[in-house]
Amino acid sequence: MFVIAGLFAYAVLLGGPVAWLLTRARWVTRFPQAALRSWHACALSLLASVAGALVVAAHNLWEGGLVWLFHADEPLVDRAYGAPWLVTTDIPQGASVLLFLGSVTLGALTLRCLLTHRREREYHRLTVDALGTSCSTRDPDVHVLPNASPAVFCIPGSKESARIVATTAALETLSEAELAAALEHERAHLAYRHHRAFLVADVLTAAFGWSGLTRGYAQQVRRLAEMAADDRAALKHGRRAVASALLEMCTVGTTPEASGLPSMTGPDPAERIRRLIKAAPTQVRAATPALSLAMTALMPTLPLALVLAPAALLTGTAHMDC
Repeated sequence: MFVIAGLFAYAVLLGGPVAWLLTRARWVTRFPQAALRSWHACALSLLASVAGALVVAAHNLWEGGLVWLFHADEPLVDRAYGAPWLVTTDIPQGASVLLFLGSVTLGALTLRCLLTHRREREYHRLTVDALGTSCSTRDPDVHVLPNASPAVFCIPGSKESARIVATTAALETLSEAELAAALEHERAHLAYRHHRAFLVADVLTAAFGWSGLTRGYAQQVRRLAEMAADDRAALKHGRRAVASALLEMCTVGTTPEASGLPSMTGPDPAERIRRLIKAAPTQVRAATPALSLAMTALMPTLPLALVLAPAALLTGTAHMDC
């Protein structure tokens, strides 16, 4: 009973105060890649906590495995995980059904989001391959798409199917330095595999967003992914060039979204421009990313530790004389 309460409390803690702190903490904009890992760890730990609580509620179905694994006394294990209200009701069976239905639902949501993302990528890829040209920017990897809206974007995929695209309006609007920075930004998205992060965020937001626990997860992942790509582009071409490219594409002509195109500008370009302009070239402190990495490694293991702890404490009790 205490294990179930602990797992649900941990899930609420992750989806409430921890998510709130990750949304508002200042360090996340300084270290967006570390913040992305923290968000993923938080969301996956929340999923593991809810699943773990259902598994513990259905303890009578798998207790024998723990008894064998830890050589524990079966009545003691049953007492550690069980409670009168579990034994005398149909809760274990109900938890098993919920766990099965939840797994099926999560699989269906994953498939739906995967197909939706793939459909969007294929649509843009076919459009670029049908209407676009290459080599116009003296870069054979860049496809140029005739369009009156300035946009630079990437289409994720394998080495053969991935695309980096710039519209003719972007070539006319951006200077050489701005265009190079914009293209490097898109290469960063492909290198970091941000499309996979978007898929995970969309699935878990669809699964738990109704409860409010992961409501801002997908939005924050996209926000931080744009900042991470900005930082990689800024390392090579400078922060001013990245900020200037963003500003030009935000203020010139029709917005890319209105033309049905993806956009380098992302969900909140104003915040990114301010961040790029105001950031001082201070020495990077390794403490914050290191702490974030430690938290990322620790959070997903806590639900498993909570589930296994009672049985682990009873290790060897099967061999004790009664």
